[in-house]
Amino acid sequence: MTPFSLNLTGNNLQLILAGEITVEHVRALTEELKSMLASEYTLEIDASQMTRLDAAGLQILLSSAQFAADTTLSASSPAWTDAFVRYASPDPFHPV
Repeated sequence: MTPFSLNLTGNNLQLILAGEITVEHVRALTEELKSMLASEYTLEIDASQMTRLDAAGLQILLSSAQFAADTTLSASSPAWTDAFVRYASPDPFHPV
C-alpha cells in the first residue's frame, strides 16, 4: 500500500500523505505527481496522517510546489514540522 493518494477536482490536485514518506516511496510519488500535476493546478497537501518525511520525500514536495500554480497545506502533523526543522529549512507551505 502506498502512503499517499492523489485526488483531482477541477484544477485542484489534493495530495494526501499517510504514514512514512521516505526514499522507498519517492519513485512512485514522483511518477504519480508527474502524470497528474499540471502547471495550472493548485497542489493541496494534507499531511495530517503522515508520521515521517525524509529528505527525499521533502525534495519531491518542494519541487512539485515550484511546478504547481499554487501550493497549500490543508492539514499538518508533527512529522511535517519535524522534517523542516530537521533539515533546517523554513516551511514554505505552513499557513501563516
